[in-house]
Amino acid sequence: MSETTRWTRRAALISGLGLASASLASMIQLSQQQQNSDSAVANPEGTGVPEKNVSSTRKPIRLGWSPWADAEVISLMAQRLIEEHLNWPVERVLADIGIQYASVARGDLDLMLMAWLPLTHKDYWTRVRDRVLDLGPMYSGQLGWVVPDYVDRQTINSIEDFQTLSVSERFNGQIQGIDPGSGLNQLSQIALKDYNLSEMRLVPSSSAAMTAVLDQAIRDQRWVVVTSWTPHWMFARYKLRFLQDPKGAFGSTEWIHAIGRKDLSTMAPEVADVLTRFRITDSEMADLLLNAHQETAQAAVDHYLQSNPERVKYWITGEIGAT
Repeated sequence: MSETTRWTRRAALISGLGLASASLASMIQLSQQQQNSDSAVANPEGTGVPEKNVSSTRKPIRLGWSPWADAEVISLMAQRLIEEHLNWPVERVLADIGIQYASVARGDLDLMLMAWLPLTHKDYWTRVRDRVLDLGPMYSGQLGWVVPDYVDRQTINSIEDFQTLSVSERFNGQIQGIDPGSGLNQLSQIALKDYNLSEMRLVPSSSAAMTAVLDQAIRDQRWVVVTSWTPHWMFARYKLRFLQDPKGAFGSTEWIHAIGRKDLSTMAPEVADVLTRFRITDSEMADLLLNAHQETAQAAVDHYLQSNPERVKYWITGEIGAT
């Protein structure tokens, strides 16, 4: 990867900091208001009875999360586990990803669950790694350009195949993007330059618009290419594949880590222990996100915890097998 590419990638990732106009205190207040409006949830032991036995004498664990589908699901699941099984209150705090890194390093937040490593958040991680506790990966992720599986592999299997005019014309010379300021769109601009795709252009929109364009194209069996990532519910709903990226514009497989404040293992050792054991397979994560998309994130979390009592037992106690 060239020096220019590295600095462009860095600018793409850091740009989110400038978009955060609200203070962390304001975000905490908004997050508290959202949580206060939520209804009680079902007991994951399978009784179906709304129950929450949380100690009022413990200072709440402040858990940072981002407005992404997987972040909402994972943060809700972590909250359920910590509150209902460890009797420790959790306060979910909606914040920009850059603010989360800085806040965990300062101790203003106790946890964050969206650290994309080793590449996507490399610059954030480099700044805070000596001041935080890495609790390990929870699941994996990937960024890139995606096409429906019915698109002929012999015609296009790699991003560089768009260099052929007849191929780019099959896609109307367009890559359907997401939010204009997103890191994924910025990396897509890098890919256009790296592969010299002068006949292709990126169409910025939103995550919802991207999935709508994909859905309509699949209904019509048209060829379409979109910017996307895993985990995402659309990989459970449709048959899709990433185009190969031989120049590494989007990096490779990423791991999404849980990160805690430096003294978390002393302050709340049982919380740290649970999160070091907290793992979800890629297929389970895709199903979770699809259920959340079709119903609600809370309903998807409830169903998963009720359906996987042995997994929950292992996360909480470290014990494997039936009681």
